This record gives sequence, C-alpha cells and structure tokens, in this order.
Amino acid sequence: MQQSYAYPQVFMVDGNPNLNPYVQPPVWTLPTLKKRRKCDCKTVGSILILNLVLLALAWVALGTVYLIDLQKDIKEIKEDNRAKGSRAEKIIGVKNVTEPPRNLKAAAHLTGSYKNKGSNPLTWHDHLGNAFTRGVLYKDRGLIVNETGFFFIYSKIYFRAFRCELDKNLEHTVFKRTDRYHKDLILMEAKKTSYCSLNDKDWATSSYQAGIVFLSKGESLYVNVSYPKLVDSDESKTFFGLYKL
Repeated sequence: MQQSYAYPQVFMVDGNPNLNPYVQPPVWTLPTLKKRRKCDCKTVGSILILNLVLLALAWVALGTVYLIDLQKDIKEIKEDNRAKGSRAEKIIGVKNVTEPPRNLKAAAHLTGSYKNKGSNPLTWHDHLGNAFTRGVLYKDRGLIVNETGFFFIYSKIYFRAFRCELDKNLEHTVFKRTDRYHKDLILMEAKKTSYCSLNDKDWATSSYQAGIVFLSKGESLYVNVSYPKLVDSDESKTFFGLYKL
C-alpha cells in the first residue's frame, strides 16, 4: 500500500513562472556621489611663495635699474664739478686779475708773510698756500677793488712773544685809501691790553675783525698793527681778505 505524502503548496509572488530558480536576479544599487577632493594646502602655499619670490625679484630689478641711473647722475655731477674746479684753479692761479670771470664774484684771501720787519702796512702773500685773488688786485701791500659795491672784509692777526711787556698795547687797524680823501680812512679798529702776565714765559693772543663796507672802484684796503714784529705769519693764524656781496 503506497504511502501518501503531503507536499507543501508553493505560491509564486510577483514572479515569473518560467524564471529559472537558479539564476539570481539583478541587484539594483543607487549611484553614490564621489567625495570632493580635499584642498591641497601644500600646493597653494607653494604657489603663494612663488608669487612672492617673483614679486621680490621684480623689486630688486627695479632697484638695480634705479641705482644704475643714480650712479650715472652722480658721475656726471662729479665730472661737471671737476671741470668747474679746474677752471676755478686756473682763475685763482692768475696774479693781478683785473676783471672777475663771468658768474664769479670778486674775492681775495691773503696770508701772513715773514717779510714784515717792523713796517706798516703789513705785507701779505697773495698766491702762496691758501692765498688767492680773483677780480681784485694785490699791489703795494693793499687790495685794490676793480668794481663798486658792498664787500665783506675780514682780518685776523695772531700776536705772540717769549716775554710779556705790559706797557705794550696791541692795536689792529683796517683802513682804506681813496682819491676822494687826502688821508687814510679807518674802517675797523681793535685794541688789546692786559693780554699777558709777567709770570708768563711766553704768550699769544689774536685779534679778529670783520664787517660789510661800501667800496668804490679803485679804492684799496690795508692792515696796520702796533707791533709788526709780534705778528705770527702762519697762514692759518694771520690772514686778510674780502669778497663782494
């Protein structure tokens, strides 16, 4: 007698009856968004540094060009000054100049001379060392101006000796001579007393005078002192000069 087995019922839900049970149905997945790349900070920093370096190089290049132009300008100025200086030296070296060069005002600077042996007016050097004349004539111990105008005149005398004599007053006078008057006209005058002590083995003192005066063409200036033998003739200590304003 055959035994009967009960078989469970099989139901197909939303399926295809002809579908092969051994074939796996496709699996559908939702597309995933790609993640955004993170910012590469190292690359950005490198670009920024490169830009800064290029900017610095550009400034250096501009600065170099500016320095080159500045050096050229300085060189031209120096060459121009040398040319002017050489012309001035030639002018200063000429003795007894009667007419001042164009664009150069009359001037003179005289220095002490060892030829003073107790005589007045004082004798000067007009071309030795720092001495010069320009548009002014040095003649017979005096400066003769060649044009009318206002002049700044100055005179410095350095007295010294190895013995003090209190009875001697040191006098220092600047005067002018002109055809309009029969005697010398004093322009500046200074006097010194009590300039040394009997206990001094040696002594020295100086007298300086300066001022602005009006001079006419052909007038001359001179310097007198009370004791010419006491005058130190060093050019840095004793001098006399003028220049036109």
